[in-house]
Amino acid sequence: MKRISIALCLVVAACGGEDDSEPVAWKDMSFEQRYEFMEEVVTPQMAETFAAFDPKFEGMSCPTCHGAGATDGSYAMPSAQIPPLPGTPEAFLEYAMDPEIGRWSTWMYETVVPQMADLLQVARFDPTTETGEFSCGNCHTLQAVEP
Repeated sequence: MKRISIALCLVVAACGGEDDSEPVAWKDMSFEQRYEFMEEVVTPQMAETFAAFDPKFEGMSCPTCHGAGATDGSYAMPSAQIPPLPGTPEAFLEYAMDPEIGRWSTWMYETVVPQMADLLQVARFDPTTETGEFSCGNCHTLQAVEP
């Protein structure tokens, strides 16, 4: 019996056992690691979040956010296939006066942006201090500001 226990321990150790390593931050991931992370973590969690807000997102997949980038393999963001947002805070406030757009904007700001920032392990943009890395512009293109 002792030999079986020792053998099992050796097999578990050889196979790696439990992975106690720290998760790799998004900025430090290779393209392959990012793809796997998006597929296994981000897409399922964000699909659940979006579908809870609007059932039309129940079939959410890579093209939902990445548009043509999901087809060509670049997965470039921000995506031109997501509705663009006004390019200035003033224009955005006016844009968000529409009740439906305001509902989406509030939900995105309070739910999606913090969740994605947490998943990617980056600081959420704070408009009051103008610090942080993740904001609306990471996914949405911003309309050009006319001089």
